[in-house]
Amino acid sequence: MTNQRHTNQGVPAFHHDTLPGLDGRHKVARRARTVTIIIVLLLLAGLGRTLLARQASADTLAQRASQSAIQQVRVVQATNNRHDNQLTLPATLQGISEAVVYARGSGYVKQWLKDIGQPVKKGELLAVLDTPDINKQVDEAAASHELARTAYQRWSRLRAQDAVSQQEFDEKNAAYQQTAATLKRLRDQQDFGRVVAPFDGIITKRNIDNGSLINAGNGGSGQSLFSVAQVDKLHLYVYLPQERASQVKVGDSVDIMAGDNAKAVAGKVAHTAGAIDPASRTLQVEIVLDNAEHKLLPGLYVEARFKLKSPAGLTLPTNTLIFGAEGSQVAVVDEHNKVRLQKVVLGTDYGKDIAIKAGLSGKERIILNPSDAIRNGQSVAIVASGNSE
Repeated sequence: MTNQRHTNQGVPAFHHDTLPGLDGRHKVARRARTVTIIIVLLLLAGLGRTLLARQASADTLAQRASQSAIQQVRVVQATNNRHDNQLTLPATLQGISEAVVYARGSGYVKQWLKDIGQPVKKGELLAVLDTPDINKQVDEAAASHELARTAYQRWSRLRAQDAVSQQEFDEKNAAYQQTAATLKRLRDQQDFGRVVAPFDGIITKRNIDNGSLINAGNGGSGQSLFSVAQVDKLHLYVYLPQERASQVKVGDSVDIMAGDNAKAVAGKVAHTAGAIDPASRTLQVEIVLDNAEHKLLPGLYVEARFKLKSPAGLTLPTNTLIFGAEGSQVAVVDEHNKVRLQKVVLGTDYGKDIAIKAGLSGKERIILNPSDAIRNGQSVAIVASGNSE
């Protein structure tokens, strides 16, 4: 059936191209599809851009994290020792001669003649003791001696007449000599009732008063009578560490400081022990100084300052050291910027700096303020060089 026939018979044609309304809807659909495609493409483009931005940010973060993983450090090199090598040691002044005076015989203080701070001469009387026990013993010994002397003289005349044997005479002679020795010994003890100064000096202590009971010897507490010191010259003892022992010799000058604002007093090394004390690893040194004007007093705390030659070697800032189970170490940065922990032997501590006796050549780059977690082989980045502040 033809179109014409359909038309003539009133039958509708269903072909879309012949319907104007259907053609408009088709165009709208095509536009919607186009817009949808464009929106999808824009969304995809935005998504791609977002993904690319995130990827770029992730790469940046990874790069920064990688950079942060490399520790940034400052380094310094060891320098030659230029410190003024001064050694200060504590000490106590003592009189060049000091003695504590004790009684040689027991008794009571009858009289004391010298008090603290007073000068005395050698042999000058300090106190008089009443020794009744010794006095009685002297009287008994004198009587025995007199009897033995009489017997000796009588037997001497009899022996001259050959009236007694030589043996009997020798016994009487021996008894006479024995009583004489006993009497002399007791009289010497009786003389010890006069307490005299052992040398020129001053009285630094008096531990007695009139009527005090005195026991012979130096046993027990509070038994000394006087303390005497010679203060025209003073001396003191210091103890040098063994690493400095070879730098001090007899005759070296030493400054003695008796206070923060006091003027230094010149002293000299008079003697050294000549051996290291194995208990303290120190050398005992005696220093002598003049004190003619008595400005310094025995018992005064002082400081002895030695001016020593600076030992050859290297020094490092103390904030480069690492202390652990391996001992003293420093963190060295090698040519590949890798960390190497190097053991060192320490010397004199100068405060901010410390001497290095062994372990470094002086060309190494040493990390300042190394962290406790630093380890061998760790990568680092050097940001600056210089000395510690």
